[in-house]
Amino acid sequence: MDNTVTERQRRYRERLYKAGFKPMLVWVKRKEKKFIEKLTMTEYMKQLKTITYGLDKSFLSNLLNIQLKIAKGRIEEEKLRK
Repeated sequence: MDNTVTERQRRYRERLYKAGFKPMLVWVKRKEKKFIEKLTMTEYMKQLKTITYGLDKSFLSNLLNIQLKIAKGRIEEEKLRK
């Protein structure tokens, strides 16, 4: 069983180490917020307007229709869970 993920990773790291590379861990500041804040409808509409500013009307229509379908699906899912 030498084709497990662990074995392949070990061999890969060994090859890189022999080639003169060393592992380095880089931490980068996250851009998204850590917690999802409670969002009101007015705040949502403000954010939606800023994000969709300048988009083509047909593209925007398709985007909003998809969003409505997703919301309806989530509501149906919640009803079925209860």
